[in-house]
Amino acid sequence: MWCCDPGLMSGVGILHWDVERGLEKVEAFEGSLSEVGESLEIFLRGFPSDEAEVVCERFVITTRTGTLASPDWSLKVCGAVEWLIWKHWKRFGADTIQYQSAGDAKRLVPNPILHKAGIWHRGGEGHANDALRHGIFRYATGYKMTEVWDDVE
Repeated sequence: MWCCDPGLMSGVGILHWDVERGLEKVEAFEGSLSEVGESLEIFLRGFPSDEAEVVCERFVITTRTGTLASPDWSLKVCGAVEWLIWKHWKRFGADTIQYQSAGDAKRLVPNPILHKAGIWHRGGEGHANDALRHGIFRYATGYKMTEVWDDVE
């Protein structure tokens, strides 16, 4: 699963879960739009759409978010992600990406869960951890995988 917290400095996480090994962090980093695009392109080339998933924070410009330093960058990243999904998987990004609100993910997957799961990302401004949080949220809610929570209890 490829996960993204979009922004001027985006967070990216790649997670894998299976019954034998549980939840694993494959990669996590914070980077620019070009670095995010390169990571996603490699991921999409390596996995067909029926074997992988893309999860991204849903970003909406509101009165509050419009006052942030660079709110347009989040939308640029989401647009690039959707385009790359079309390019490699021939599927409409908006219909393929699992968009989630930041608040929902943070409520279900607070920082102690990331630590206990062994996937906490050190360094940066927290964007990589927010991306990882979205991945765990998707596993927990989209697949009803109680086994994921067994890893962190």
